Amino acid sequence: MTLILLKNTLLVTMNPAREVFRGDLFVRDDRIAGIKKTDDGRVDGEANNAQCIDHIIDAGRWAILPGFIQTHIHLCQTLFRNQAEDLPLLDWLRKKIWPYEAAHSAASMRISARLSIAELLAGGTTTILDMGSVHHYDEVFDELQKWGMRAVGGKCMMDVGDGVPAGLLETARDSLNESRRLFDAWHGAANGRLRYAFAPRFALSCTEPLLREISAMAADWGCMIHTHAGETAAEEEILLKEKKRRSIPFLCDMGISGAHCCFAHGVQASEDEIASLARNKTAVTHCPGSNAKLGSGIAPVVQMRRAGVLVGLGADGAPCNNRLDIFAEMRLAALLQKLRHGAVALPARALVEMATIDGARCLNWEKEIGSLEIGKKADLVAIDLDTPHTHPLNVENIYAQIVYAARSSDVRLTVIDGRICFENGQVMEMDVDATIAQANMEWEKLQQRATS
Repeated sequence: MTLILLKNTLLVTMNPAREVFRGDLFVRDDRIAGIKKTDDGRVDGEANNAQCIDHIIDAGRWAILPGFIQTHIHLCQTLFRNQAEDLPLLDWLRKKIWPYEAAHSAASMRISARLSIAELLAGGTTTILDMGSVHHYDEVFDELQKWGMRAVGGKCMMDVGDGVPAGLLETARDSLNESRRLFDAWHGAANGRLRYAFAPRFALSCTEPLLREISAMAADWGCMIHTHAGETAAEEEILLKEKKRRSIPFLCDMGISGAHCCFAHGVQASEDEIASLARNKTAVTHCPGSNAKLGSGIAPVVQMRRAGVLVGLGADGAPCNNRLDIFAEMRLAALLQKLRHGAVALPARALVEMATIDGARCLNWEKEIGSLEIGKKADLVAIDLDTPHTHPLNVENIYAQIVYAARSSDVRLTVIDGRICFENGQVMEMDVDATIAQANMEWEKLQQRATS
């Protein structure tokens, strides 16, 4: 057993009382074992026995938070960064992203995931909800396992769709069978860090029989469903024409709703649809950077939260955002809602909640992650507050300091399951320069396959 002490730090706990205080944090193996408040000297949990401590980290210049949780990511798309600019969603998919995804090999998928993980760990993200492409998802899970990330993920499912390349189209039965194989191989792997989720891409790319079978199988297996819904007006118009339903009610009609479901975007959600999401406890992921860059719109986040919809945050994919930066997403989410609803809308604490404890709740993982509490998993991030762009400090409103002043480059330490995965600018055990070089090489090969 290993005991780590993070000493004399500012603890932003995100616990039910939302306590913020200076103190010490003890990590034993993969769990938070103790918390000591500096002002009263009391230790909750692990006794402060210096002789038993294996590693002491002076964290006096840092704020320590629960690790950030992004509830909508596409690791498979990071290799396409900067390659799909200035297009609306459906053209972006048909002209660029789907042909690139169809051209993925196992090697290119693996390095795309690794490049993503390097960026995410360096920015303090410890947990993701990932939607893969149709093929090669074993490569993604293997990279997540190797580098220590916590993730819920699954292969993309597509058995119909206008403009979908033949390399991405599959039969419903093949899609379900491959999902079953991946579930059996990876659900609960890596000390429970990895979980499987069904990932039907969106209503336009899945037949009704496939969606209904996904609903039934997810209930049987006890796993999540992760899909896109209500992202663009164009998507809604097509569904109204073809199905006589908008995307959110259509998915609900297929049985895709409930606390085990997370819908990415919800930009187009109406008042009635927001009420429905709240009633059936379906979570939504807000992706402000992607929604702005693709011109999809501004999601009604304030209305969702007021109605009781659980809302997380995600960067989406690198080609529609160019960064996988949770700090950028928190800041942009806050600013966009203030433009729409006024300066008091969506205060900074709400953004940190969405990126931590609410993200954990979106994944049904809140009993283990999302806050700094004794007995929870030791997933945490340390942010350097001693920089020119963070001074003067305002500890009374540390949430605003984190959302508006801090940057991903201020992350000094990322810990997952008690393992240090990023420290002092280095992803542990990863040769990042070699990763970048290999990513560029695989991108060239993939581009040739996509255009041949």
